[in-house]
Amino acid sequence: MDESPKYAVEATGTSLRILETLVDAPESMGVTALSREVDVAKSVVHNHLATLRAHGYVTKRDGRYGPSLSLLRLGSGVRSDVGIYQETKEAVDNLAAATGETATLFVREEESAIPIHIAEGDTLWTQPFGVGERLPLHVTAPGKCLLASLSDEDLRTVLDRLNREAYTDATITDREELTTELRRVRDDGISFCRGEHHEGVVGVAAPIPSNGEYRTAALGVCGPVDRLNGRYLEEDVTGQVLSTTKSVQVELASA
Repeated sequence: MDESPKYAVEATGTSLRILETLVDAPESMGVTALSREVDVAKSVVHNHLATLRAHGYVTKRDGRYGPSLSLLRLGSGVRSDVGIYQETKEAVDNLAAATGETATLFVREEESAIPIHIAEGDTLWTQPFGVGERLPLHVTAPGKCLLASLSDEDLRTVLDRLNREAYTDATITDREELTTELRRVRDDGISFCRGEHHEGVVGVAAPIPSNGEYRTAALGVCGPVDRLNGRYLEEDVTGQVLSTTKSVQVELASA
């Protein structure tokens, strides 16, 4: 969701940009580099860093700054409160072990698909997103599952607000075409992504519907197209995904 608040607090936004820059950086950063990256004066960056450090969210060593592990407490605390994560984590891990591929668990937050658990397979491939990253709903297999799981009324509301940006030539941006695709996902109970977010990356996912106690989620597998293709993707891996989601639904119903 990209919605500018009517009364935005500029200082808060600056602190968050600085913190996110530190998290994304491959190594600690100095004030000058941060000032250039977030495009604010060095004196402003220094004041924000001092405040973040005082609250335990930034560390300083040899004149350079990095994110504190206190952020891990925040993220872990948020995720631990998501019941579907607690109940499904082991199934996602088992799916990755059984297929040897990267297995994921997604939930929806407003107009974004959020991976709340990623289990890597036994390959050297690394997925181009991380846990907690906000991904567009219309470009991933789990995201399309989450969209297709909405009621007609809720789906219309979300599509009204969704920025259907084109990330690759394969991205579905036309509303009517996307709606048709989501109807197919509803009917088949399975969704595919074929290079719609990142070229050369494909995925398959199936929904785990809400049972009232747990929120709707989507469980899937993703990987490079040179390995995930043909019968292996559409029958073998897809069968494993469907089998896992059905097992999870049975367990949730009996919990």
